Amino acid sequence: MYESRDDRSQISAARAGGAAVHIAHGALTGGLHGALFAAAAEAAPFLAKLAVALAVLLLGLPLLIFLTLPCFLFGYEGASFSDVSLMTQQAGALGALWGSQRSLEDAAIDRISASLTDKTILSTEKELGNTNDYWLIAIASVAHAQEAGEITYDEAVTLMQAKLTYSLLPQYEDVEDENGNVSQVLKGYILKVADCSPDALMDKLNFTEQQRQWATLIYSFMADGEYNAPSGSVPDGSDFDYSDIVFTGRGNSRDVVYFNQGDSRWGSLPYGKAGTVRSSGCGPSCMSIVISTLTSTTINPGEMCDWAYKHGYRCEGNGSYHTLIPGAAEAFGVPCTGLGQDKNKLVKALQDGKLVVAIMSKGHFTTGGHFIVLRGITDAGKILVADPASYKNSEKEWDVGIFLAECNKRAGSGGPFWALG
Repeated sequence: MYESRDDRSQISAARAGGAAVHIAHGALTGGLHGALFAAAAEAAPFLAKLAVALAVLLLGLPLLIFLTLPCFLFGYEGASFSDVSLMTQQAGALGALWGSQRSLEDAAIDRISASLTDKTILSTEKELGNTNDYWLIAIASVAHAQEAGEITYDEAVTLMQAKLTYSLLPQYEDVEDENGNVSQVLKGYILKVADCSPDALMDKLNFTEQQRQWATLIYSFMADGEYNAPSGSVPDGSDFDYSDIVFTGRGNSRDVVYFNQGDSRWGSLPYGKAGTVRSSGCGPSCMSIVISTLTSTTINPGEMCDWAYKHGYRCEGNGSYHTLIPGAAEAFGVPCTGLGQDKNKLVKALQDGKLVVAIMSKGHFTTGGHFIVLRGITDAGKILVADPASYKNSEKEWDVGIFLAECNKRAGSGGPFWALG
């Protein structure tokens, strides 16, 4: 088939963009070296100016986008290394706004409801989750590529509205007239709101093929740091039951209630639209361990996954958003402090008897990404864990260096370690 010059240019652009992103990734993991930044800039001179700075304000873009996609990569004028550092600090401070996408979603639904002036809306039912937050950020960035710094709150809500579809379910009530005759009268409507897929949203926005490629590239790189189901560590059978397991505390550590995400009592329950507690529920399972240990509430992984999904912490196709940890902690009254990658803070938290949730990357605990609970530290300085995917791992003692080496170094929301209690 004939390939035009424009086609070849787009393909080359996509390949070069992918290379630039990987160079930036390498700069992050191997040290932020000026030569690597220069290589990234050289590889991607054609990139449009994406509205990253405003996306972080309005859409709560997590810290990782500033670490892995330096602003100059998108063509900002005069973006020095110090500029990137400052924006990184600002992004960290704005991490608490990650949940603002839910309020933008609600504002978009309110717009839809308000537009139906001739209808009485009795209630609203939501069926959301087809386009996760990372997809929306990626699509928003590309949609406003030529308007860096100009995206407004109204435009953000409009984009949210574009991803939504709705239907009206009529509700009737029986009305009796003076003669005793009963008839059904329209009472009003239930507004049923769903969200479309990323492809459908890009169709609505009339994205070109090149725009789709950029959105996919940005999404793939952001989601790369999120949870991927640990391979081979969660039991697939239906006869596994981890009832009434409590790890006895040692030294300053406390007794810890243990739950396994593959437990036959809930392992096959759905977590979101695609996935189960067994395949994708390590984050909620960790929080069920934490909450059941530190509070008077006992909540199992199945119940916790249901809560996480309903409160917007499910990242379809990628497990759970990192905001699940501080978000669930706040909801259930558990003090939570992000420790970043600070070894001293990590060790002290465990010595003080706190639990620590960690998000791990490829290594001893997972082939992709995985949440685990660090439940204590021995007198010899070894770390004890409660791994919701592996009871065997939970019986071992681990060197602290393993966690520092294998933690997800691009975690947002105060991670990769959070102290709880």
